[in-house]
Amino acid sequence: MNEDTLSATLSLILLLVVLTVLLCLYILLPAKMAKKRGRSTIGWIALFWVISPLWGTIALLVLGDSKKKLKQDLSKYLHDN
Repeated sequence: MNEDTLSATLSLILLLVVLTVLLCLYILLPAKMAKKRGRSTIGWIALFWVISPLWGTIALLVLGDSKKKLKQDLSKYLHDN
C-alpha cells in the first residue's frame, strides 16, 4: 500500500467515526431520552440540533417525565399493587 492510499483510508475511517459520534449525539441520544420521558422524539431531536446536545440533555433532565408519562406510571403502579 502506498502512502496516498493509506492516507485516504485513514481519512475515510476518521470520517466514519466522526459521523457515528454525531449520529449518536444529535439523533440517538435525544430520541432515547425523549422517548423514555414520554416527550416528543422529533421535537427533541430538532432542539438538540438548534441548542446543542449538552444543553438539550440538561433541559430533558431538568424537565423530567411528561405529565402523561407520570400518569401512565402511576396507573401501572396502582394496577400492579
